[in-house]
Amino acid sequence: MTRVETVDAPRVTSERLRFAHWRSDAVVLAIATVVIRLPAFFAEKSLVFDDGVFALSARAMRNGELPFRDVFSSQGPVFLPLVWIADLVGVRTMDVPRLLGVAAGVLLTIAVYACARRVTTRGNALLAAGLVTTSGSILWVTVPVNADGPSLALSVLAVAFALRYRDDPRLPTSVWMGLAAGAAVSIKALSVPAVVIAGLIVLLSHWPRRTGIRDAAVSAGIALAVYVVTALPFGISDVWAQSYTYHQDARRAETHTGALRKIFDTLWDRDKLLVVALALALVAFVVRLPTRRRAGAPGDRALTIAVCGLVLWTALVLALLVWEPAMWRAHIAHVVPPLALLAALKPPSWKVLAVAGVITVPFAIASNTSILWPDGYTGQQAALVRHLERFPSDAVFISDDPGLIWRSDHDTPGDFADTSYQRLDDRSITQASLVKAASADDVCGVIVTSPAHFGRLGGLPDALAAHDYHPVQFGPKITFYERDTSFCTP
Repeated sequence: MTRVETVDAPRVTSERLRFAHWRSDAVVLAIATVVIRLPAFFAEKSLVFDDGVFALSARAMRNGELPFRDVFSSQGPVFLPLVWIADLVGVRTMDVPRLLGVAAGVLLTIAVYACARRVTTRGNALLAAGLVTTSGSILWVTVPVNADGPSLALSVLAVAFALRYRDDPRLPTSVWMGLAAGAAVSIKALSVPAVVIAGLIVLLSHWPRRTGIRDAAVSAGIALAVYVVTALPFGISDVWAQSYTYHQDARRAETHTGALRKIFDTLWDRDKLLVVALALALVAFVVRLPTRRRAGAPGDRALTIAVCGLVLWTALVLALLVWEPAMWRAHIAHVVPPLALLAALKPPSWKVLAVAGVITVPFAIASNTSILWPDGYTGQQAALVRHLERFPSDAVFISDDPGLIWRSDHDTPGDFADTSYQRLDDRSITQASLVKAASADDVCGVIVTSPAHFGRLGGLPDALAAHDYHPVQFGPKITFYERDTSFCTP
């Protein structure tokens, strides 16, 4: 026993030091992640369309309405319950639904760091985490209330568990990986590529040992169970129809070539630091290649496997993005973690990175000012929000821009929290259903801001007039149909 303790002492000490570094690094990264996001967290306007949609969904759930049954949900069965938890933790004040986005940013940053620590040095791991947490694409999905941030964070966490399993194969680790993977896929299908990579790591890291096959099967079974268990309370058919079929039936927003161009344009626009770091890493790799071949470095095989895995992860995400019918810029955030890990595997010297950072950071900040320091509403939108604030606190409104209702501190019927044009395309919102909802006694106004949304319902003004609504213009684009009843008197 004494001999074993003597042999193991240096390893135990090393592991303790490593854990101490890991913990201190995680705390610093978490604080930096939160600080960067504070201005946007307290933004006085809805940052993106989904910000308003899911904030109003949170308010509807406060009133006892249930996801999928009362509140239309275009995301998987785990998402709105997480929004509800964030809203509850934040004591249900106006901005707190955004807590979920910020928490996802913290988890994602630490998960990327954890992945990188398994394949590269501590300094390089900090670089990878820094590239992710400052990425414009990531910022846009980890401050607004958005499904991409939580699903991305959980999917990268699954990869981190898989890498931990590779180094120390234990069944509980594969269980945790399955839970993370299942929760990620039960929010958004775009997390599937990362989950596939996690599964491959568990399956192949100790091939052909039976334990690896068994544990990969356990992870897959748990992931499937997470979806089934979380979907059952809401009805699996309704969950599938709203969170999957709804997206597949969407009209294609871009051609496949256009989608690919959109991905690269977005990365250059929002992620200059990442693009530059990736380019420098590629140059450094090419420059060092002859030396590494002559030296026959022992780590070459591990490096090659890591690069191949990250390239496969990136390729799977790109393929899914190009294939997806309605691909939005927020979805492009899913390609950032594998690219950041690639950039940090074997970066150039820190002097080169420092010089590149000094040159690139001002341009990166300029490209992301609208999410780093968002402005409030101005002009007609600001005037409308001020007008809505004058109505009774329990007045309800319906809008094709849900954020306007949210920022006035009012509610909407749960089925109208999401009023995207796609819902009009598939006729889950029609003129008849809108007018029926607007006829409820507590509904005091209908807001039309876009010809692509409620503006396409040509008979809406006359139909609303039959229920005591009259139009009030807020500039040339916004029409507010205000109700003439005693309850709705501002």
